[in-house]
Amino acid sequence: MISVVINIAAVLLGGALGLLLGRRFPQKLADTVMQGLALCVMYIGISGALEGRNTLITIISLAVGGALGELLDIDGKLNRLGEALEDKFGGGKTSLAEGFVSASMLFCVGAMAIVGSLQSGLAGDHSIIIAKSVIDGIAAIMLASSLGAGVLFAAVAVGIYQGTIVLLAEW
Repeated sequence: MISVVINIAAVLLGGALGLLLGRRFPQKLADTVMQGLALCVMYIGISGALEGRNTLITIISLAVGGALGELLDIDGKLNRLGEALEDKFGGGKTSLAEGFVSASMLFCVGAMAIVGSLQSGLAGDHSIIIAKSVIDGIAAIMLASSLGAGVLFAAVAVGIYQGTIVLLAEW
């Protein structure tokens, strides 16, 4: 479960730093950094695929996760939660809901979140989630600097999503 705490902390720290920096980041710089992070994720995915690690778990996780996500309407519920947060805490220049939903989707959707959480829970190997934490922390800086405080609330989504997977895998 320590890996989930690390990921939550990375999102909170990155988001707070992004809020402090505000609009000082030129959009071109933010785009370049986000593209670099995307390349990192691709590299990690390709490396894992070439080593043949967890291929079956990855395939099953993505298929089951996609099906469950659609059946449970996770996207719709996440949007409604974002709107509720907007109503309760919003009122600024940027959309709290947009920051929350965008960051939550970025941090929670993907093989690194699923496979990393499974690996953390099943084998006690936190390496994927720790690598993901670094990526998420940097992404949170970029997102919070443009989308605002809603990005910080995504730490809750990360905790619930990854925490549930880790706990179920440990069980």
